[in-house]
Amino acid sequence: MNFEKIALFVTILCISIMIGCNKVVDVQEPDTETVPEATITAIKDDYPDAAKFVFKTLLKDKLWKAKFVSNASNFETQVSPTAIVAEVYRETADLSLYKDLTDKLKVRGGAISGVQLADKATDNGARMRYVFNGKPFLLNYYILNDWHIIKLTAKAPTESFAVGTGDLPQVIQSFCQQKAISLTNATISLITDSDGKKAYYIYPASQLYPVIFSEEGALLWIARNSDGTNVVNKPNNEVGSAELLAKVSEGYEDFTTPTAVAFESQFDGLKSVRYVLQKKSGVEGTRTFINELREVFVNATTGEIIYDQYSSYVFR
Repeated sequence: MNFEKIALFVTILCISIMIGCNKVVDVQEPDTETVPEATITAIKDDYPDAAKFVFKTLLKDKLWKAKFVSNASNFETQVSPTAIVAEVYRETADLSLYKDLTDKLKVRGGAISGVQLADKATDNGARMRYVFNGKPFLLNYYILNDWHIIKLTAKAPTESFAVGTGDLPQVIQSFCQQKAISLTNATISLITDSDGKKAYYIYPASQLYPVIFSEEGALLWIARNSDGTNVVNKPNNEVGSAELLAKVSEGYEDFTTPTAVAFESQFDGLKSVRYVLQKKSGVEGTRTFINELREVFVNATTGEIIYDQYSSYVFR
């Protein structure tokens, strides 16, 4: 199964007040920005009774995180001066489905909070905070054909939004130009994790794996060799090092189903590694079958885990 691109969690921060006549002020130090009335109009186009707006600037004059109330429910999304530009999520207190699923999995016993349903979605999408073994994760849920899909991502993103090529730091734009990394039609996200670190995830068009940069523009991870040779899929124990694999596998020693889709790349002195651990339970082809995967991107030069995603596939 192909891995979904990173789905990302946005926590709720109440930081603005209504002042004046039909003006919304977003209080975000050190700047205080007046949010255009058109942002409210954009939301009201889809939610006519929306009220109690709270905005937080994501990109000055371009993009805001918006909270609002409609039909007695709390909503959250991202909005530009002209339109809602991201999925709209609605809060719910019903945890039962997600707990029933996690109770069947390797990640059983964690604490769920902050459940938000993807409004008007056809795949029953939801996102929430999941604390497992003291570590916070973003839990994304959706339905795909006959499967309940759960994905846990750490470090849990606290902010995530799409940015344009022009919003990238110049050092990253220059790097991509010099290294022939096309930004045309690329999907670019700026993600802030639970430790407050920011990173740019760039998915060039038609490429499965991102190129990941720090906020300052340092290259953190790339699935590409600078000498032009292909990146080759291998078993986990044939990439990285035994010490690195032991670090990644800690707590997942029962993920013993063999995989051969790990790889490593060498790019201008940076060694990037992808590990994939798998566990299969039950009888394949029956409703008892559960498939669990863990995909880990590691900057093997520093030993830092850059991206860590657990996925499970449970029959409906």
